[in-house]
Amino acid sequence: MESFLRSKSVRFEQSDVARTYLILDAASGDLLAYFSLSFKEISLEHSKISRTQVKRLDGISKNADCVRAYLIGQIGKNFTLSQNNISLKLILDEVYGVIQEARALIGSRAVILECEKNDKLIALYQANHFDILIDSDEESLVTMYTYISD
Repeated sequence: MESFLRSKSVRFEQSDVARTYLILDAASGDLLAYFSLSFKEISLEHSKISRTQVKRLDGISKNADCVRAYLIGQIGKNFTLSQNNISLKLILDEVYGVIQEARALIGSRAVILECEKNDKLIALYQANHFDILIDSDEESLVTMYTYISD
């Protein structure tokens, strides 16, 4: 977490690749969690979703080859704090708040993230309304997606 925040997040900010947001404890000012957001076009070539889901992601065509989506590039919790009770749901609520602001300006309807091929991690994201979009042998990460609700 510290490595990303000290090096990569600054570089991503300066190059306009992504924006990183910090979630702080209101009382103590402690860093509870962080996330970074970007926008990405993703190919649906290896996706395992139906044509109906493709149309819902794309918004126009059930035959879309790719979609543009908000990318949660990094998400992390500060585990060095013994009293850090922030949950993934609360972090995602903050993510969706930022995305709703961006959506009002530029549109889009999907959020994606890429995570390790770890069953517990995948199950955690699935419990928070993400589904598998791409899980192929050619890719080292699993791409997961969810829809943005109004």
